[in-house]
Amino acid sequence: MGLFDFFKKKKEDEWFNIYSPLNGKVIPLSEIPDDAFSQKMIGDGCGIDPTEGAICSPVAGEIDIFATNHAVSFEVPNGLELIVHFGIDTVKLNGEGFTRIAEPGSTVEVKDELIKYDLAYIKEHAKSTKTPVIIANMDQVEALEVVASGDVKIGDLLMRVKIKK
Repeated sequence: MGLFDFFKKKKEDEWFNIYSPLNGKVIPLSEIPDDAFSQKMIGDGCGIDPTEGAICSPVAGEIDIFATNHAVSFEVPNGLELIVHFGIDTVKLNGEGFTRIAEPGSTVEVKDELIKYDLAYIKEHAKSTKTPVIIANMDQVEALEVVASGDVKIGDLLMRVKIKK
């Protein structure tokens, strides 16, 4: 490994990868039909317009699952906090349309299945199925890059972040 390779590797090491938790189409947060998400009041990231399937872990870390199974939060060892919030007004479904697979407080790896969802049921009963994938503690983030576009599958690289030192 030459000197140039060493510095190149060092630079790449500063970025942390976040993978797609859903199958679907990547959309900007501005297309999420809820001001708290579209105006980045809760955090920054991107959205996914999902196809049928499950919510899987976008990172390795510890999870918490909301009682209504519509959202999962992730705490990564590097301090990053993420939220995958399936759809809009899905909390009002009181868990209908969602089946919990993982337990809150579990430590998970990328692509671990957490919650199965019934897309047809949720489309019929909720405001939207567009799902924000956001970093809740942006004060810890120096830079954020959404690297995916178009259709993604669970486990595809979605975003990269550089954590503040």
